[in-house]
Amino acid sequence: MSNYPVLLLHSIDDRDLLSLKGLGNISPELFEQLIIRLKKDFDIVALEEIVRRISGEAKTNSRLLALTFDDGPKSYVTHALPVMEAYGLPSTCFLITDCISDQAIYWRYLYNYGIHKGFARELAGFINDEYKADIRADEIISFSRNNYDSSKNRRIIEKLLNTLVPEEEYRSSEKDLFLSLEDIRRLKKNPLVSFGIHTRSHPVLKCLSDQEIRDEIAGSLEFYRSRIRDESPMFSIPFGRIFRDYDERAIAIAKTLSINIILSAYGGGNAEGQPLYNIRRISVHEGMLAGGVKQFVETLHKPAMPVEYREKERRLSELLCGRK
Repeated sequence: MSNYPVLLLHSIDDRDLLSLKGLGNISPELFEQLIIRLKKDFDIVALEEIVRRISGEAKTNSRLLALTFDDGPKSYVTHALPVMEAYGLPSTCFLITDCISDQAIYWRYLYNYGIHKGFARELAGFINDEYKADIRADEIISFSRNNYDSSKNRRIIEKLLNTLVPEEEYRSSEKDLFLSLEDIRRLKKNPLVSFGIHTRSHPVLKCLSDQEIRDEIAGSLEFYRSRIRDESPMFSIPFGRIFRDYDERAIAIAKTLSINIILSAYGGGNAEGQPLYNIRRISVHEGMLAGGVKQFVETLHKPAMPVEYREKERRLSELLCGRK
């Protein structure tokens, strides 16, 4: 049986930006090594082509693989795309639409910046005050993701910007984190590029109300239809772990908005006949490539989904059926 891997990447940046430090960034040099090796082992195709294979519209015995990038990082156009264009390879970029042109501050990047500026203890204190918790400084990123609360998150950001990290300073030192409107205008004409949506602000959807989930997806969808293409895009779920970062509500709400192709992010390949609302992806970061690009790519020939997610996928399917 064919097993189509879809890779999930984020920034491919050579700048020493504190916002990106330790959050999955891959150097441009290592990225090119990865692309060269992937091209030897796989036929790299557009994500849409993988969707056609999953839905049974096309048959193949080829080793197909697709490349996706989450968040809409500026480095997609400055570093990743030039490499992929040189080899004629397609990719899909999923946009945090409120962050385009660096308009909104992405909360996780701001937290990371504060930590690496030396304010980890103070930030942990803000989080403990809001959540009535007792976390250490080294638990900030994981705790904030696993216990996300949009209101508390906003108040923590306000405290950070008002007391420790002035917004002007942050925007000046960490500029050009995301694609601009002009980048998107040019890229949407590129036949090797497709876009999808990744919510407005990259929250943890499981921690939101139904209306908040709808607002995040619908707002992102509105941007896509007005600025990119007047059709239903593919949707990449922030963080993407079933029942940890999202539940059946996110899928059901997306479907009411005519979004049917939805991507998760907990590993494993994809096969014909599986639900299009759960296209699995394998997250790639420099730590995964520490043993060598060749060794990593070899694992993609039989990508294994974590065992715990088999039961979660079954439960997700049952819950979605119950909502019909």
